[in-house]
Amino acid sequence: MNALDSAIDSGVRKHRVLAILSGSALVIVLAVYMFWLFLLQGFTVTVAPNEAREQAQFRTVSGAGFMLGNKLYLLGSNATIEVSAHLYIAKEVNIDATTPSNINVTLEPQPAILNASLATALNDASWQIDGVTLGEGSEFRIELPEGEFNLAVSHPFYQPQNTIITASKGQHLSHEFHLEPAVGEMRLSSVPLGAEVKIDGEIVGNTPLQLTRNGGSYQVQIQAEGYEPILDTVRLSVNNLVAERNYQLELLKATLRAEVQPSGGILSVNEQPVANPARVNANQPLLVRYEKEGYWPASERIELTPGEDNEVQFNLRAQMGTVNVAANVPANVFINGVAQGQVPLQLSLQTVVQTLEFRAPGYRTRQLEVRPSASVARNVNAELLTEFDARRAEGRPLFANTIGINLLPVSLQAFTMGSPLSENGRNRNEVERPVTFTRNIWLSTHEISEGQYARFTGQGDTSSELPVTNVSWLDAARFTNWLSEQEGLLPFYIIRGDTLVDVRIGSRGYRLPSEAEWEFVAKHFRRAARTQYVWGNQAVLRDNQANFADESLRGEQTFVLRDYEDEHKGKAPVGSYPADRNGFYDLAGNVREWVHDYYQLQSAGPSNMAPAAENYLGPDNGNGRVVKGSSYLTGQMQLLRASARAQGTEPAADIGFRIARYHN
Repeated sequence: MNALDSAIDSGVRKHRVLAILSGSALVIVLAVYMFWLFLLQGFTVTVAPNEAREQAQFRTVSGAGFMLGNKLYLLGSNATIEVSAHLYIAKEVNIDATTPSNINVTLEPQPAILNASLATALNDASWQIDGVTLGEGSEFRIELPEGEFNLAVSHPFYQPQNTIITASKGQHLSHEFHLEPAVGEMRLSSVPLGAEVKIDGEIVGNTPLQLTRNGGSYQVQIQAEGYEPILDTVRLSVNNLVAERNYQLELLKATLRAEVQPSGGILSVNEQPVANPARVNANQPLLVRYEKEGYWPASERIELTPGEDNEVQFNLRAQMGTVNVAANVPANVFINGVAQGQVPLQLSLQTVVQTLEFRAPGYRTRQLEVRPSASVARNVNAELLTEFDARRAEGRPLFANTIGINLLPVSLQAFTMGSPLSENGRNRNEVERPVTFTRNIWLSTHEISEGQYARFTGQGDTSSELPVTNVSWLDAARFTNWLSEQEGLLPFYIIRGDTLVDVRIGSRGYRLPSEAEWEFVAKHFRRAARTQYVWGNQAVLRDNQANFADESLRGEQTFVLRDYEDEHKGKAPVGSYPADRNGFYDLAGNVREWVHDYYQLQSAGPSNMAPAAENYLGPDNGNGRVVKGSSYLTGQMQLLRASARAQGTEPAADIGFRIARYHN
């Protein structure tokens, strides 16, 4: 290869290298430009005020980015920058995707720091800025914004001072005050004059005395021979530079002590109550008296010498009074839990307020207060109420009412229970008996529901309004006792285990109505004449008159009421059918009802009349209990009669009950 070819070849290579370098540089420039254009976010930060803007400095605290002057270039969406300037408080700015491209940042100037102090340490000094108290003590430090301020310091015993402070941003200021004591005057006098005066333990003269002192608190002692010393604290302050005192000295005292029984009374000297021990005047007659409520007072006359320490003794006798105690029932009386006996009583009691407690079975306990008198007998007469009557007097509702049991009063009158021989459809167990009454009753308007009975047993649906059935006579009696207990009434039935032991005839507790009471309500109450049925004497039924065995039971039992419909095949909710003329529901129909009486076939003569009875509750014994009324299973007209009665020995699906209680 000749020299020309070599030169040409070298030139080509040089141009190739230059082209490669130029292309690479262009690629880099393009890459940087694309990075700048698409990946970097730019923000402009404007700082205020102008003074801070001129010297503002920026620093990236977090995030991928950098600052060029007041421009932030951020790779990513989140960053934190710090903006600062000399004499200004640095501020951090958080940047995210919602931050606008123009960011305005206002910096607050640094406060001035003021340190003030007193040349003399005074912990009670008070510091004020422009009249506002902001600190206490010998030293005071505060941060102030730019401006001019009135700094003042005060103390009760020193003259106040103030100065004007000019604060610039970031400035450190200090100031020391030299307070001047306030100068005051004491003007001290006494009766008698000439008493020695000590101030803080140093004798300074005799009264009358006028002294000049710096502000402060001084212990002053005034003493004279033959008189009790007086100790006082005199305070001279900026607000009270003159203190005047005129001390009334008292003659030297003696000490009186009293040994007393009982303690807790009042000790007096010359009719003025005193402490025990007491400082009393010497060389003077003293009437010392000790008294306490409920005791005879005692007194003693004494005279003590100056400085004498004397003791007197008082042992008081109890003062008693007569109290006559009575009550409307045989009640036992207790005082402070101690039995005193049964009324009537005559008690001798101490003449302090006494609380007498009266207790009687079946009655609410009552407490009465009395203050016996030593000069005249007091009388206390307690009117006890049964718990039931007490609750009624308080206006509290009957528990029975709260569970939906409503009762109506029934004024019982003489009538003949049973049925006459001429009554169509009568049974031979319906013996007639004349009955009279001396006590009226309350009778529930409805048969007891399953829901009400469930409240007693704690089992079952308390919202059910179907009449409860399949309960024994004894369980029905237990229900009435439970109801009595809820209302504070003495239970009518005495039951032990599964045995009825006896009944409390005088109780007003709930019970089952007697057969006589049930019949009186069903066919005599408020009627011009006795009726054969609850609704009257008509042996023809109208549909939906009551819940009997209607046509829906045909084919399921032997007897049904022909062509009768009442819309219920089984038990109906209590009160589903119209009430009788007195407001009582289901006396006929729905379910039969247990009554109080034992079941017994009564013997009667040819006239079908048993002996008359008063408040008749049935025979003393029998085989089972009487069941009255008819039910949804009753399909024979003769069994719908009010006089019809059945024997019940076991619970049944159509036997329930209603309740009664004596009114008086």
